[in-house]
Amino acid sequence: MTDEAAADALPAGRRRLVLIALFASVFAFGVSFGGLVPWIALVLEGRGTDETLIGVVSAANPVGVLLAAPLVPLVVRRFGAADAMLLSGIVSVAAIALLPLFDSIAAWLVLRLISGLAGAVPWVVTETWINAVAGDRMRGRVIAFYATILAAGFVAGPVILTIVGLEGLTPVVSFMVLQAAALIPILLVRAFSTDLGLAGTGGLAKLLLAMPVLLAAAFLAGAVDTAFFSFLPIWGTRSGLGETFAISLLSIFVAGNILMQVPLGWLADVVGYRRVMAGCGLACIIGPVLTLNSAGSPVLLAAVLFLWGGFAWGTYSVGLAALGRRFQGGALAAANAAFIMSYTVANITGPPVAGLAIELWNPDGLMVLMLALAAAFTLLLAVRGIMARGR
Repeated sequence: MTDEAAADALPAGRRRLVLIALFASVFAFGVSFGGLVPWIALVLEGRGTDETLIGVVSAANPVGVLLAAPLVPLVVRRFGAADAMLLSGIVSVAAIALLPLFDSIAAWLVLRLISGLAGAVPWVVTETWINAVAGDRMRGRVIAFYATILAAGFVAGPVILTIVGLEGLTPVVSFMVLQAAALIPILLVRAFSTDLGLAGTGGLAKLLLAMPVLLAAAFLAGAVDTAFFSFLPIWGTRSGLGETFAISLLSIFVAGNILMQVPLGWLADVVGYRRVMAGCGLACIIGPVLTLNSAGSPVLLAAVLFLWGGFAWGTYSVGLAALGRRFQGGALAAANAAFIMSYTVANITGPPVAGLAIELWNPDGLMVLMLALAAAFTLLLAVRGIMARGR
């Protein structure tokens, strides 16, 4: 039975229940993760920790994801999808709980690495599970809604941190509770995970060569987002913008991340994933050019960054939907792992490369780098399209 047939065989009520549970779990996880990352950085800075060491500790989590992602299909085969998520969630909660008990950088490094190793499981399984039950007719919109919720959770995390503060155990307990809350919806739909059919192996090494465009889409989204989170306010101040407005540029960019995914997902369902990904790539080429030429107009600059943010994150959401249409069963799980690995590699490499670009061309090297990455993605998409038509 194909994934589409399996999805159609699900009663509509059960499908909605599974999707609602997964979306709720994703949001709780996103809020916890989004708040925990800046909390760790700020606490370490308050202790007088060197900036390089703070960066190393911050990088430990995505390194853990990168190491564990290719193993997730094996974990699912051993424990089942829901149980794998529950076990990894317990490990994540424990890793957060242990942070206040240690003062050493080495201990925090290990705990963040463990969090990344455990966090790879719900990330891969959730995206695979959503893709498996979405069905082709609504896949773009369902995945877009997932991407919207994930981005909103990441944004809500720092907001929670501003409310609970940095001091004492309150922030740690808050993020532990949120991480644990992410497990409750999975418990409610645990019985339905047997429908996933992800026990087979997908041949990760072969998939890496078979889906270059989708991997490039994930990489572009990861590189733009992480580089901008690190350097967009810096670019703004160095370009002569006021400090308050320069900081708000990131919020405008993220607003585009959140609000544009559902329209893009709907468009992908109507006109096709490849065309929408091509449009996202072209928009990400035009974005840096317009940004550099609109720094003197705050309204225009805000509009450009809002749209650019939506199209940049759209490469991830539309790429993920395309992945679900192309792969089935165990191959879908393995392909999703490869997709996440590509995004994570961009998370790790994006900020230092962007920093180097700014050093070489201050401050517009950031925009030049973003343009080059978008052009490479769009060119790859065009070449693969020509090759496909030739075959």
